[in-house]
Amino acid sequence: MSDPVHEGGCLCGQVRWRASAGPANVRVCHCRLCQRAVGGPFFARAIFLERAFEWWGETTRWASSPRVDRLSCARCGTPMFAEPKDAPPRIGVSLATLDDRDAIRPEAHIWVSEKAAWVMLDDGLPQHAEGYVAR
Repeated sequence: MSDPVHEGGCLCGQVRWRASAGPANVRVCHCRLCQRAVGGPFFARAIFLERAFEWWGETTRWASSPRVDRLSCARCGTPMFAEPKDAPPRIGVSLATLDDRDAIRPEAHIWVSEKAAWVMLDDGLPQHAEGYVAR
């Protein structure tokens, strides 16, 4: 059985993306960097290995930390991607940019120690005070 193809894009449609394999992980990050980078209380994202991912359109790129670059649509400003600089090559994609917004569901919440106090988490997903690394 083959992995489903996932596709998405920005608000204006100028940036599009396609993943030809399922995500490596899907998490909702509540860290302060993600909050500020996306202009919201959290960053719901799927991580795809770079070899199964392609995107096109003009983006802006900026370093949100020494470890991660962020990419947004150069035309409408939609926050699209988070690109870690360490191995393996992978890219985080905002779940809000999926064409089918319900196609991929988060597996866990991370950095809940930095969660906004008014955000209530009652979805039953695991919650991790900081980042989470599967063993």
